[in-house]
Amino acid sequence: MNYKTVTLKDGIEVQLNGSFTFRDHDTFFEIVSMIKTGYNKKMVFNFSECDFLDSAALGMLVIAHDEAAAKEVALSIKGAKGKVKDVLYAARFDTLYDFED
Repeated sequence: MNYKTVTLKDGIEVQLNGSFTFRDHDTFFEIVSMIKTGYNKKMVFNFSECDFLDSAALGMLVIAHDEAAAKEVALSIKGAKGKVKDVLYAARFDTLYDFED
């Protein structure tokens, strides 16, 4: 997985692309460190270019949720489609994250 960040008026958007798997642990924790700073009050994970995620990726997203809750950072997911969207909904991530289409 690769990512790039885009500054929003009220936060930051993280655009993910490729496969998001266990191998992306170190990369994803760069993103989590952005949450820990508490600087941004909103973070949007853009999955429009992400084509696969595994159970480890789901676990990392739970960790991001927990860190965000501690820092009062609002999280949302946008652009998820196909199997990625199906996995996120099957894992009930709509109860942890706001989903934007």
